[in-house]
This record gives sequence, C-alpha cells and structure tokens, in this order.
Amino acid sequence: MMGKILTKRRTIIWVILFVSLVFLNKSAYPEEKENFKLRLSFKLTGGWGSNVPIGDVNDCLESFNNNNVFVNYRKYRPDQLVGKIKRLDNRTSHWEVELRFDLTPRISLGIATADAFHTRNESSVTYTYVGYAGPQIMRYTFKPEIKVSYPMRLSLYYTIFSHPKINLSIGGGFGFYNAQVSQFSRIDVTGPDGTSNWAEWRWDTKRNFSLGFHGNVVLEYYFTRRIALVAELQKRYIRISSLKGAMKSMSSEGFHYEESGTLYYFTRWEFFIGTRYASLEVWEKPPEASLREIRDTRKAVLDLSGHSFRVGIKIRLF
Repeated sequence: MMGKILTKRRTIIWVILFVSLVFLNKSAYPEEKENFKLRLSFKLTGGWGSNVPIGDVNDCLESFNNNNVFVNYRKYRPDQLVGKIKRLDNRTSHWEVELRFDLTPRISLGIATADAFHTRNESSVTYTYVGYAGPQIMRYTFKPEIKVSYPMRLSLYYTIFSHPKINLSIGGGFGFYNAQVSQFSRIDVTGPDGTSNWAEWRWDTKRNFSLGFHGNVVLEYYFTRRIALVAELQKRYIRISSLKGAMKSMSSEGFHYEESGTLYYFTRWEFFIGTRYASLEVWEKPPEASLREIRDTRKAVLDLSGHSFRVGIKIRLF
C-alpha cells in the first residue's frame, strides 16, 4: 500500500514538472512559437583554412625523393643527382554554398556543396651511379594525379543564442565525397656500355564514394530581416580508404602485367638505388613474399581533412 502511494506521488511530481517545463518554454518564446514558419535561406561563404593533407600519395613521393642514398648524393655528389621528385600541390580554396531550412525556432537543416579539388604534376630525377664498369644513368619520372568532385554536405544546426540582430549556432553532419587517384611512373636505365632499357607502371583507382564528417560554429549578424553577415568556423575529417582500381606494368624487354584490386601502401627495397622507400601499388591481395622485401603493408589512404574560417552573406528567401 505504501509503495503504491509513493509511486502515485512520483507520477504526480513528474507530471507537474513536465507541465511546468512546457509552460516555461512557451512563456520564454511565446511570439517565436506562435509566429514561426518554415524558412529557407541561401548562404555563400569563403575564406581561409588549412591545406589538404593528401596523405599516402605525397608521403610516398617524398619518401622516394628523400631516401638515404639521394640525401647523401645531394650533400656529397650533387653532380650525380639532378632534379627532384615533387609532392603534389595541396592548396585548396575554401568556399561553400548552402541552402538552410529552419525547421523549428532552434533547429535547422543545411544542404551544402564546396569547391572540387584537382591536383597533378610531373617531375623527374636523374641518378648516376659510377661503378667499376663505368657510369650507369637512371632517370625516374612520376606523374601523380588526384581528382575530388564537388562534395555534398548535410548539416544539422542548433541555435544556442537568438536575438533579432544576432544568432549563434553550432552544428555538424556528414558529407559525400567522390575521389579518384592515379599515378604513372617510369625508369629509364642507360648502362655503362650505352644500351638503354625502360620499365613503367600505371595504376588508376575508380571513383570511390566515402563519408566525411564535419562540425561548425556559425555567427550571424542581421543588417535587415532578410540579410545577414556570417562568420563560420568548420572542422572536417575525411579519410578515404579501400580505393579500388587497376594497375598495368610493362618494360622494353617485353614484360607485361595487369592486376585489379585495392590500392596499398608499403615500403620496399629498390635494387638499382640500394635503399628503401615507400610506394603505392594495386593488388588483389598483398604478396606473401617478394624480392623487393615488401614491409609495412596496409590499405592506402587519401586524407582530405582540414579546417577553415569563412565569412560571407546569408539571405532569407522566405
């Protein structure tokens, strides 16, 4: 009997609390609740931010260019090492266009797109090794390329401070990113006797879709009921792995090989240079053994993460 009375009292207390909260909430924003209508606005922002990390593609280019043999030759025998392998330019613009739907006085949904990203280059280095039979000249050429289409970002915002002139909101969400990576590489070897040979490799990944995540802090200052100045800070986490594609390799001696699978990062031994460096190749599955002494194998990653600070304008359409 006593237990039923306590349960009844708890129920009454919870009901009173619930009704009180509803009443207080309505009292705090009476006009906002009664007059609120679904609103649509357009926002355009641009500004400054971090460069795209890129990840394994640039890491491998740098690893080859700065292997311990090349570092030694640049310091002590600069006439026997000419040129360098360049990293891809990782600069990107920081603009965004967004349609924002105010679903409630405090909650909004945003649908946005941003700039595409495309970078490529070509570079080569010529390494001359002087042995007992004479000089052997090796020229290495790399042509990497990355293409990222216009992303689609979905965001949910919550207004933590609202005033007729100023709004402050926080938000976050996810985006759909479409990326493609490729690289051509070639080695030309001229022996001490003057004979020449070459070998080349090319791998291409298909367009891979991946999810990325972001968080936003947005400050709005309204000049009129419809036009506002916007300042926005955004942090993005975008790492694309499981890049599927194909690879072809051939040589002047008639060798030809093709394979489809996943793009992998690994470190290897380079016979002609006599050093280790990191590289990327497409395999159906990583080889269990190799004369190149393959180690540190894992799936390659394209890193598009970063942050930006943008300013712009927001216009209420209705």
